[in-house]
Amino acid sequence: MPQILKLLALLLLFYCACNMPAPEQAKANQTVQAESVGLSTYSLHRMDSYMHRLVDSGQLAGIQTAIIRKGQLAHFDSYGYANIAEGKALDEQNIFRIFSMTKPIVSVGLMQLYEAGKLDLEAPLHIYLPEFREMKVYSDSALVAASEPIQIIDLLRHTSGFSYGRTPFEGLNRLYAEADLNASATNEEFVDKLSTLPLQFEPGSDWQYGLSTNICGRLIEVLSGQSLKDYLYGHVLEPLGMHDTHFQLPTEKVDRFTVGYQWSEENGLTIAEAQNDNRYVQEVTLFNGGGGLVSTTLDYLKFCQMILNKGSLNGHRILDGETVDLMLQDHLHEVRVFQDRIRLPPGEASFGLGFAIRGNEDGELEPVFGWGGAVGTYFKIDTQHDIAYVMMIQLSPYRQLGLRQVFQDFVESAIID
Repeated sequence: MPQILKLLALLLLFYCACNMPAPEQAKANQTVQAESVGLSTYSLHRMDSYMHRLVDSGQLAGIQTAIIRKGQLAHFDSYGYANIAEGKALDEQNIFRIFSMTKPIVSVGLMQLYEAGKLDLEAPLHIYLPEFREMKVYSDSALVAASEPIQIIDLLRHTSGFSYGRTPFEGLNRLYAEADLNASATNEEFVDKLSTLPLQFEPGSDWQYGLSTNICGRLIEVLSGQSLKDYLYGHVLEPLGMHDTHFQLPTEKVDRFTVGYQWSEENGLTIAEAQNDNRYVQEVTLFNGGGGLVSTTLDYLKFCQMILNKGSLNGHRILDGETVDLMLQDHLHEVRVFQDRIRLPPGEASFGLGFAIRGNEDGELEPVFGWGGAVGTYFKIDTQHDIAYVMMIQLSPYRQLGLRQVFQDFVESAIID
């Protein structure tokens, strides 16, 4: 019987997608003429057409792209559906799961406390969180005492030795799985569990993307005396006017939440997470600093513009300009002493404090910074060209579309001065 119900649900989803009229595009208000800020309308139309074909061919439910340049919203395109089954067209009001695009926001929050003199980036983590005092390193299926402490800077640049439990070492991965970190009720409980797990390598000796920013979230709580949610709302989100960015969706905003989709060659698009029944509409007590926020495209552009503005937006100073510069510097020099090759994502050549730094074909660093989320969300901030761009989709897996590189290429091809 469950198999029959599943088949009927898939058929209904397919029927709805195939029999709806083509979705109308939704444009954000006050979008300036692209050429007025040095972008080609023709090139941006080509980008839109490419993205729309992915929706029309059933590879995406919907996609939203936006570009700010020289302080102006120069492009906003929304195409497809927030909810295919209900025929809800995607628009600028829709709220997306941004997953790891949470990390740069939390990193900014921690750097505010650095500016306030609450922590030293070179200090051992255990000064602030004593549970990390005696760490072990997983080595040849054995545990050995770490010779160096985890420093605060290791958390921000992902050189702490913590991962997501997806390492080359089966035994280490099993320890992560058994810890069941996501079952924690609070950041305090999460970090207590995490501190008992061995590191993948000596702190500062390699780069590994993982749970370091979750620890940053707990540090913010300890140093500020507030929950991570309250601290971010009071010091980052509210001052920036990011009123649609939340750990827990208010009841009145649930109808604006997007459906999460998954894709397979066998079944095409199917629902991975419903609009009204998911972790974000339930009571949230674990404020996941590594990936717990939801947001809108326009909200996230405000965060990007603040970085472009060297720490301020609309009269609110979030960070000092010198601190923003520090966050966007290459902070993997020390790691390169130990590693000939650092396993960064394709196209990224180094890491700052909370942001990846792009490299060209020769591996040379470029002033282009950003990161993405687990269901394909993505942003880049190009300080040389005074431009930032955001892409929102809700798809897992998403890498088969190659959209992150395609999006970058289209945007850069549109720059005419």
